Order: sequence, then C-alpha cells, then structure tokens
Amino acid sequence: MRWKVLKSKDIFKSRFFRLRVDECELPDGRIMPDYYVMEFVDWVNVVALTESGQMVMVEQYRHGGDDIFLEVPGGSTNMRGEDTQLAGLRELLEETGYAPQETLYLGYHYPNPALQTNRMHTYLALGCRKVQEPELDPFEDLKTVLLPAQEVMDKWMSGEIKHSIIASSLGLAYKPLRDRGLIS
Repeated sequence: MRWKVLKSKDIFKSRFFRLRVDECELPDGRIMPDYYVMEFVDWVNVVALTESGQMVMVEQYRHGGDDIFLEVPGGSTNMRGEDTQLAGLRELLEETGYAPQETLYLGYHYPNPALQTNRMHTYLALGCRKVQEPELDPFEDLKTVLLPAQEVMDKWMSGEIKHSIIASSLGLAYKPLRDRGLIS
C-alpha cells in the first residue's frame, strides 16, 4: 500500500537534484515524521559493442567510492521527459566518441527506490564505430577502454564490477548478448 504524503518540504535544491523531507501517513495510520527523498532526473546506461565484439567501457574515478571504476558509458537525461535513448546515445558519443548502428532498449531499474525517485534505463548499442573524439564535460575525467565483451561479462559475473548500477545494466544485457552469440 502506498503512503499518503501529508507535508513535503525542500531541504536542498540544485540543478542536479532536489532533497526533500516528507511527512507521511502509513496505511495503518502511523505517521512517519521525517522521510528523506532525493529527486533526480532519470539516468541512462549504454552497453556498447563494436563491430568486432569489443565492449566500449570507461574508467573513471568516483569520489564517493574513492576508487577508479570500470563502467559502461552513461549519464543523466538533461531534463524530465527527455527521450532516454537520445540521452544515452548523446552520452555514448560525448564520453567515448562511438556511435552505434543498432540500439535496443533493455529496460529500467530503480537505483535506490528507498531514497531516490529516478530510474536507470539501459540500452544495448551494437555495431559501434568511433566517429569522433570524446567531448567531455568540464569536470569529467575518464578514459575509454575497449575490452572483449566476454571479459567484461566475466568481470560482472565474478563480482569484479563493483558499481551496482553498472552491474545491473550488464545483467539486463546478458541474455540479449548471449542470444545473439556475442558472449557465451
């Protein structure tokens, strides 16, 4: 059963996210006085493969985790309602310089539905070719890495991929990649 929001107050608002606190009535009548929620626009990940079966990955430092992570290209939509496929293809091109011949929507999941409102959409991009140099945002610092698709999926299955939304997107890609004979 859904909770009823009795009051909602902004705590912090920026162009990237909004933090609010809600007072909610639970289905049994109890009142939750302070429930914190972060509102983000939807995010998108692209599991991209070149024509030769290499997966287009990026390595980047993530300050919250204080480590360098192996990731698929991706990012946020620019606004609520922006077409997620266009956002994903934009991020793939900006971060890596690659563009696909074919794109398939694999679905979405919620990164953290207890605290966040956004969804993470995942696309499979096939037949990728490098068409330009990356055009990184001012504070993006990442490196494009091409790895055999099977190697990346082995890293995912062994738990070596530690970024949970990347792991989830690779999970969505597993069956389509296997069905197409691109991994075993």
